[in-house]
Amino acid sequence: MEKPAVQENRLGLCQSELASLQSVNPKAYAAKKAYFDSLVRNASVYSAVRGDVNTQTKDTLDALYKYKTNQVCAEIERDVLNGLIRRGESVK
Repeated sequence: MEKPAVQENRLGLCQSELASLQSVNPKAYAAKKAYFDSLVRNASVYSAVRGDVNTQTKDTLDALYKYKTNQVCAEIERDVLNGLIRRGESVK
């Protein structure tokens, strides 16, 4: 797994971009925020029992949560970029 500091920095940047999305595209923000919050809640439950599960389960769930986190963060980044581009192109 990645170093926790690297993962935390990535997650922090993702949360900052999510906050930016609220201003750029409130509708997309609402959907992404709900998904992000659900993902964090589920990862927290997993984290609480992670020490009690076997290595194969850990490897599988670690990969799953890393993938899901990377996926939603990439979508948030894309939505922010697209929203800012749309705003920039609307200037006449």
